[in-house]
Amino acid sequence: MGKRRLSKKRRHHYIPEESNNSSPITSSMQENVDTLYHILHQSNDVNVNIFTEQNVSFAVCWITGLVENQNINDFIIAPLREQAYRVEQPISVMSTYLHAPFKTFYTSIEEAMEQLIHGNIIVWIDGVTAAYSIQGLQSKTRPISEPSNQTVIRGPKEAFVESISVNSSLIRRKIKNKDVYFESMYIGKDTQTEVQLCYSKQAVDQNVLEELTHRLQKIKTRKIFDSGMLEELLEDYAQKHKWYSPFPISQSNERPDAAAAAVQEGRIAVLVDGSPFVLLYPCTFFMFFQSAEDYYQRFDFASFVRILRFLAFFISLYLPSIYIAITTYHPALVATDLLINLSAQREGIPFPAFVEAMLMEIIFEILREGGIRMPKTIGPAISIVGAIVLGDSAVRAGLVSPAIVIVVSLTAIASFVAPAYDFSITARLLRFAMMISAALLGLFGIFFISLFLLIHLVSLESMGKPYMAPLAPLHLKNQQDMIIRTPYWLDNIPFIHRWKTRHGKKENLE
Repeated sequence: MGKRRLSKKRRHHYIPEESNNSSPITSSMQENVDTLYHILHQSNDVNVNIFTEQNVSFAVCWITGLVENQNINDFIIAPLREQAYRVEQPISVMSTYLHAPFKTFYTSIEEAMEQLIHGNIIVWIDGVTAAYSIQGLQSKTRPISEPSNQTVIRGPKEAFVESISVNSSLIRRKIKNKDVYFESMYIGKDTQTEVQLCYSKQAVDQNVLEELTHRLQKIKTRKIFDSGMLEELLEDYAQKHKWYSPFPISQSNERPDAAAAAVQEGRIAVLVDGSPFVLLYPCTFFMFFQSAEDYYQRFDFASFVRILRFLAFFISLYLPSIYIAITTYHPALVATDLLINLSAQREGIPFPAFVEAMLMEIIFEILREGGIRMPKTIGPAISIVGAIVLGDSAVRAGLVSPAIVIVVSLTAIASFVAPAYDFSITARLLRFAMMISAALLGLFGIFFISLFLLIHLVSLESMGKPYMAPLAPLHLKNQQDMIIRTPYWLDNIPFIHRWKTRHGKKENLE
């Protein structure tokens, strides 16, 4: 409901009795303003307006672009100028007549400067040894629009924006529950980026909350501009000195409904100021195959589509390597008619199957990245036309066989089926490892890499929770939303994948 500061250094009191900073605020308003200007190197975006009225002299300081000028005039300057002549004591102006939200007192120049660079307004009053920080007058941000990556046909059409206050309000609108709580802290020595943890006090796992809070407080970095930077710093291998894992241990989501559902079921949403993507902890392997639309469609169709996602993932991961292994080492596994056709197509091809498959995969990856970086009006056309023209030209030139064009095209289409883009990147990276192992050892190499990946997945954890749950460790009662989305009338399951496993036992979050 409120915002509680995690770091002791950031914990603000109403009027601090003592200040350990080296620059205390004096009773001279002009001296305080000059000191602040000197600390900020007389930056041009720092605005200071000084007003001298009949009984009170005050100065209003803000940074251009972080607040609205009209709000400053309506809620601060106009009330102060109107009431300044009525009072005898300067301090009573702020405490009595200024009705701005979130007024806070600070007794050091450094604390006032910190509030200023975070987008607050600082008010100095001549004769008062304190600065007043006023919050809640933020400037305009990008309007709420439709999700650009996680689109749905049926369901809410709103997405997170770059303002952390707007994002927290979007979650609050979805869950009207007093147990929903927000905690705030600042990360980054230079950027001082605000990070909020959103969770349900009743449903959250305290062990996960403590682990996540501990990792956030241990982060030492100079800058945080997006949740992706914070996600990498929170990875298990970075905290426990494990080797690199290609699998993400957190979900990045731009949909407020999915984030609210995750909070409702006991997970933690990490909001980063300046990022339209929210991180969800903990997560499992099977959550990356679930989409918010699964819970807005009929259960039978949603289950069918989810099975297709699993099938598409294995196609994108294994199809090129299986083609290489069969054509190179195991032609006896293919039917005779098909083997004759494949051999006829490869007649005159100067490259082995591994080289032509790798060549086509690299070309398609270049086309994919080129289509993303190009302007939106011509990007899709360039990628589609480029793939068709290059594929047809390569076949006509005798550089590759028609079969490998079909394999690579089907693999590319299957990689787009994954609801989570960061998880599809994992399949793209592992595909090349599978192709190399198939070129070296055939099907035995594919089996070896698959076994290694399975062992690695079982050993992974997301904030202390098993990554392969509820399959490993096995919990049959918790698998009702793993692959098949059961109907609501059969069991009143939560909105998104239910997280009910704690210490190997079923946990009731309702």
